[in-house]
Amino acid sequence: VLIPIYQPVLSALEQFSLDHSLPLLAETGREVCFIGPQGLDLAYYAQRYPGIGFHGYEPRYFGSIRGYNLLLLDPGFYERYAAHEFMLILQTDAVLLRDDLDHWASLPYDYVGAPWPQGLTVQVHLDRFEGGNAKTVRALVGNGGLSLRRVRRCQALLNEFPRAAEHFRQSGSSEDLYFAVMGLLSTDFVLPNERVASLFAWELAPEHYHAINGVPPMGGHAWWKYNPAYWHPFFRLPPPTSTASPVS
Repeated sequence: VLIPIYQPVLSALEQFSLDHSLPLLAETGREVCFIGPQGLDLAYYAQRYPGIGFHGYEPRYFGSIRGYNLLLLDPGFYERYAAHEFMLILQTDAVLLRDDLDHWASLPYDYVGAPWPQGLTVQVHLDRFEGGNAKTVRALVGNGGLSLRRVRRCQALLNEFPRAAEHFRQSGSSEDLYFAVMGLLSTDFVLPNERVASLFAWELAPEHYHAINGVPPMGGHAWWKYNPAYWHPFFRLPPPTSTASPVS
């Protein structure tokens, strides 16, 4: 489980999200590690979350959203974790309601993230899809803020479509959109459908997915941005009323 950090102290809502998620992961013995810029002051994290390791990367990868996208579009990033079959990206604005990772790892999917209800439409005209072979793809699954990734298959997808991957890097496009779009065009990259993904995580339209599934997902991303009150009944702990940074 990789938790990206880039500031020396979390906000109150970020801290709540980790305080809610990490005990669930501890109960099942998951290996958890922070990733962030080399040189980051880790005193707050060492005090509040002792025993969780840290993997440092060049600061440019955590100085902007574009930099973070570059990191997760780098095949070398996945190579570093090649000893593991899966990685879970758990951003600090994501929260777990339970740990169903063994279940999701038993399924054939190479990437699972929260669905995008209206989808994102992209025209692909690179690699095998140039000229008259261009494809218009509507991606419905891919949000990377809380996402389970089969390490080797994600690395292979970046290598399968090198020009598309480079286009995403140069344009600053979202890394999760690459996996959502190019995964649909791959010969052997497996993505779930929208409803299956909504059992894994929510971001947009939590009310809609709860209505059609009848149960909350394993977790969610950006929960306080989209109807936070809807999330409150699912938490074991009361969320903070302030968004101010906590005192370390």
